[in-house]
Amino acid sequence: MSKVDGLFGIYEVKRLVTSAQVGKWCRLPYKDHPRGCPNYGRPGCPPGARSIVDLLDPEEPIYLVYAMFNLEYHAETMKLRHPEWTPRQCRNLLYWQNIVRKDLKSAVKAAMGFLRCDGVSYCPEGLGVNVFVTARLAGVKLDKIRRLKIDRHVALIGTKWP
Repeated sequence: MSKVDGLFGIYEVKRLVTSAQVGKWCRLPYKDHPRGCPNYGRPGCPPGARSIVDLLDPEEPIYLVYAMFNLEYHAETMKLRHPEWTPRQCRNLLYWQNIVRKDLKSAVKAAMGFLRCDGVSYCPEGLGVNVFVTARLAGVKLDKIRRLKIDRHVALIGTKWP
């Protein structure tokens, strides 16, 4: 298996799919989080978050930027280092998520420079964007969380509202 960390992509958003329901997904329970995302209610997150169209001008081009991280490769490497670890421990985001976030920030900075954008959202879901559908319509297929092999952290960039 090859390592793909540090690779990124930039795609023009063909259709920005938004819904007020997206913010409610943050309340869905998942393993060790019976009340959903622990960031719910914090600044920039639902329910008090703005809409993406309050941040980026929908009349101007909007771009989806992502950074890739090979989670499957990382988990295999961690298992070799720590044979006693469970698969869940080997995939723990505390050991890898900051790496891909840093790569995404670098990719966004570069993309904003050559595309002449001045607005960015590193958490479009929190602003009501259905990222899976928006990405698929732009030509990017995202892995589902339960079967995540290649992680793609996503940001949206475009022109800020005046």
